[in-house]
Amino acid sequence: MNAKFLLVFVSLWAALLAACAPAATPAPEPEFPVAALATQAPMPTGVPDGSTTSNVEPVSPSSLRMVIKNADLQLLVEDTNASLNRLTQMAADFGGYVISSQTEQRGDYVYANAQIAVPSAQFEAALNQLRNASLKVLRESATGQDVSAEYVDLRSRLTNLEATAARVREFLADAKTVEESLNVNRQLSELEAQIEQVKGQMKYYEGRAAFSTITIALVPQTAPVEVKPTEWNPGETFEDALDVLVKLVQSLTDIAIWLAVVFGPFALIAFVVIGLGVRFLRPRKAKA
Repeated sequence: MNAKFLLVFVSLWAALLAACAPAATPAPEPEFPVAALATQAPMPTGVPDGSTTSNVEPVSPSSLRMVIKNADLQLLVEDTNASLNRLTQMAADFGGYVISSQTEQRGDYVYANAQIAVPSAQFEAALNQLRNASLKVLRESATGQDVSAEYVDLRSRLTNLEATAARVREFLADAKTVEESLNVNRQLSELEAQIEQVKGQMKYYEGRAAFSTITIALVPQTAPVEVKPTEWNPGETFEDALDVLVKLVQSLTDIAIWLAVVFGPFALIAFVVIGLGVRFLRPRKAKA
């Protein structure tokens, strides 16, 4: 009886303790993973359907060759202005344009400098036409910079950034607090700035590779200087000698005048002092 009563009492006490115990606190939800997403962006092979990013396909360096070509020419021409006009027309005929041009008047001759851009496919043809249109090529240099690998790296980086930005926009739609929205917007703004920077660099490479630049200096052909033969002329020689003699006499006269004016008074004083000294010394010698 006592054992049965004790069992019932223990059961009731345990139930009372369970009812009075506080409810378990739920585990907090993890914070919004925007920073981790921005720093550990995936490398997708394509852009998901329905996203706002551009369709960028991976390109290998072997299938893309992007070379920036430049040339520098100094040409001897007969007429600078006419050559500059032909150069401008040539750039337009090749589908290019004039970047800059300037002329300079030096005495009786005109010098000019110009820079044109022509399609890269017409680069060698344009150089040949410039050589043929001049009297002589005084200087020529050409360079090429292969930026294929840099361009492919930029495309891969753009794909990565755009895919990351698409995922961040999805998180923005799921943000529940103002703080989460501000954090997502900040990360999204940074990604969009990086995307614009990469696109700008890609456009620069595309434009420079599509059009090659040629810098031309136009030098006019100057008239030869006539050298007169020297002939013996006694009359001219006599006149030259007479001129030298006159200049020599004038120089000696000028020197004499300077000596008389500057040293004359000192010489007069010295003469008087010497005369007085001689006069006083003579009587003393006679008395002795």
